[in-house]
Amino acid sequence: MKISLNWVNEFVDIADFLTKPRELADVLVTAGLEVEQIENPGETFHHVVVGRIVELGRHPNADKLTLCQVDTGEKIHRQIICGAKNHRQGDKVVVATPGAVLPGDFAIKISKIRDVESQGMLCSESELGFKDESEGILLLPADAPVGESFANYWGLDDVLFDISITPNRADCLSHLGLAREISCLLNRPLKPFSVRTPKKMSSKRNLVSVEVLDTDLCQRYCGRSVFGVKIGPSPAWLRQRLESLGVNSVNNAVDVTNYVMLELGQPLHAFDLARLRGDQMRGDKNAAPKITVVRATANEKFKTFDGTELTLSGEELTIRDSERAVALAGVIGGLNSGVSETTQDIFLESASFSQKGVRRTSRRHAIETDSSYRFSRGVDVDATLEAMNRACQLLSEVAGGEPATDFVDVYPNPAKRPQIWVRRQTLSDRLGYPVDMADFLGVLKRLQCHVKETAKGAGQDQVTVEPPSFRVDLEIEMDLVEEYGRLNGYDKIPETFPILRERPSDHAESYVHEEVLREQLVREGFFEARNYAFLNSKWQTEFIDQAAFAKSGLELGGAPVAVRNPLSEETGTMRLSLVPGLVGNLLHNEHRGVHYGRLFEIGRVFVKADSPDAPYREPHRLAFMVWGHEQGLWQKPDHPVVFDLKSAITTLVEHLNGRIEIRKMDSPSFLHPGQSATLFYEGRVIGFFGSLHPLVRERHKIRSDVAIAEIDLTALMRGQPRTSKIKPISKFPSVERDFSLVVRDSVTAGELVRETEKAAGELLQAVVVFDVFRGAGVPEGCQSVSIRLTLQDFNATLSEDSLKVLTQNVLHRLGQKFDAKVRT
Repeated sequence: MKISLNWVNEFVDIADFLTKPRELADVLVTAGLEVEQIENPGETFHHVVVGRIVELGRHPNADKLTLCQVDTGEKIHRQIICGAKNHRQGDKVVVATPGAVLPGDFAIKISKIRDVESQGMLCSESELGFKDESEGILLLPADAPVGESFANYWGLDDVLFDISITPNRADCLSHLGLAREISCLLNRPLKPFSVRTPKKMSSKRNLVSVEVLDTDLCQRYCGRSVFGVKIGPSPAWLRQRLESLGVNSVNNAVDVTNYVMLELGQPLHAFDLARLRGDQMRGDKNAAPKITVVRATANEKFKTFDGTELTLSGEELTIRDSERAVALAGVIGGLNSGVSETTQDIFLESASFSQKGVRRTSRRHAIETDSSYRFSRGVDVDATLEAMNRACQLLSEVAGGEPATDFVDVYPNPAKRPQIWVRRQTLSDRLGYPVDMADFLGVLKRLQCHVKETAKGAGQDQVTVEPPSFRVDLEIEMDLVEEYGRLNGYDKIPETFPILRERPSDHAESYVHEEVLREQLVREGFFEARNYAFLNSKWQTEFIDQAAFAKSGLELGGAPVAVRNPLSEETGTMRLSLVPGLVGNLLHNEHRGVHYGRLFEIGRVFVKADSPDAPYREPHRLAFMVWGHEQGLWQKPDHPVVFDLKSAITTLVEHLNGRIEIRKMDSPSFLHPGQSATLFYEGRVIGFFGSLHPLVRERHKIRSDVAIAEIDLTALMRGQPRTSKIKPISKFPSVERDFSLVVRDSVTAGELVRETEKAAGELLQAVVVFDVFRGAGVPEGCQSVSIRLTLQDFNATLSEDSLKVLTQNVLHRLGQKFDAKVRT
């Protein structure tokens, strides 16, 4: 939230901090209000002044340019060339003189345009950074003082704080609220603030009646009619103050409601009184409008003021006239009742709506407004009437409105502030140092709390405290303990190390396993990704194949688990797999020119279970995303990246003292059917890997080669950690034997290796497939697979006879199993 220090200074004296705002920021940060940025708009407009066009002529070498002589308060006039069409002789303008640097790092200097010197620039609102586009230069009022700094004239001689307000400190979401906080922190008094009665009140009575039916969602509703308003642009002071804080000026009526919200923290809404309908069903066409505050009708259509049509569920609180909804309470107004250029009479709303109700409506329809932001955190119910009267005062001043003599204030159940019992012993125990009760009472006074002694003479030990209405976060004793600790200074809390009476518990086994995997994968050149467990349902469906996942040992449990109250459609379901999140990471990188990457993610997925006692399970998964090849002088890769992924998985499993097997099975539909397989580990399938399907790459405009894998982490880490088995090096030489076997195309190299290992027995030290050939000399439908056996005996040198027997056993077994024949 942006805060103007000049505005805050109207409520509490901080003039000494206007030249040293960093010191004030440090005070706020120490108290828990993070100042994210400090802006000084005046510094942006050095060498920018108010000028007057004293002479206007044509550029001698360009028909569309004007040649202006401009008075900037100096002894001589400046010659400036301008391309705009909306200025005349005598106009007051904004002049950027040489040396100025405008927003966008646009430096102004003396230059020649079509052989004629220009000594500055006449500025438009877009060039000053006020708007994205503007049709001509900014023209100032006739009374603008020539030569004055534009920053001073435009009210930019200010310091702005961008403050991050935590959800519990809704009282600081206004300039008055922050002034109260600063007053408390610096122990400085607040300046008197009161709402003045408008000089001219209407003789008309308030025309609108109000009925609140759902009092659980609307605690208080105030309203007042303002007659005879003249809708138009806001005066400069109002427009400038709003725009400096990033709020666009709309018109004087809407600007007043925004101004009061920023000033006092109370959101307001202005209805066009003529567009509110009365109860005409009784035959009276001139029936006075009636406002009803009630929940919406299920499936009712409502069009917001920006033209968006919503379908209401029936849980939203609406503001209704006699026929239809005219606003979503606390969120947004309707197109059918908003203030327009033809508005003459206004009905002004100031209310206190339920935090939960506003937050639920805002999230359901994905509408975030300044109003919903404040209501969902809590507003001061006691300030509702004051804020309405303040807005009426301003409408009278800037729009010529005349407020009605009476008003509506529906407040059926006045709020009761909690009575909090606080003991000195609790303060000392929780903060870790002795608390002086006099200091504590002083802090409560600065907080504007009402303090009552529980009994005569007991005030030194325990008190009953009633917090002010604007501090909705102070509800229990611990809240006041925290406030005292915060305001007294966190630095006064002593540092103590907890006494360890028992041995600390061991790390969870899953955590230890994850750390082992992270260490190894980072060593292999991977980066870890951490994605949200919430996903868009449609996006997730594209990368989910229930049948293929089940065959790969990854149970999904049917449809994804829906989030009951999602923040948006993008977070509507819990993830069934880690793959969709990693694909999102891939797209983010690919579309930003990063065509090489190695990512892994360790996390849980969420699936439905059959048990009524435990309807959901959270399987532990490990997933990989590999794309592109690293480019360099010596790197000339010409192989699919799926082989890089296979190598990484194999290396990882070997590090765990295990062995992974690659087996061909039906792979998920988003993978290439000829470049994908399942992972077999210790008697069971635990996952899959493969190249991303070319159609998927084309659909998402992915240029790089991509490979993906997902593994059941629980199955992979079963029995970990495993100790390495060490055996002595044999004294006897090893022997290698090579075979080229002709087998059917359906026989995989992995199957040949497994059967060879079974046939060769303990003498086999290694078996490697070093060639696969199809072509001349090999029958159609078959392939030639060449394997190399490394054989060694730890007790004696292998004889030719024993080698012959062993090789015959291997060839016999392969012949029986796969009809394999030695290629000649």
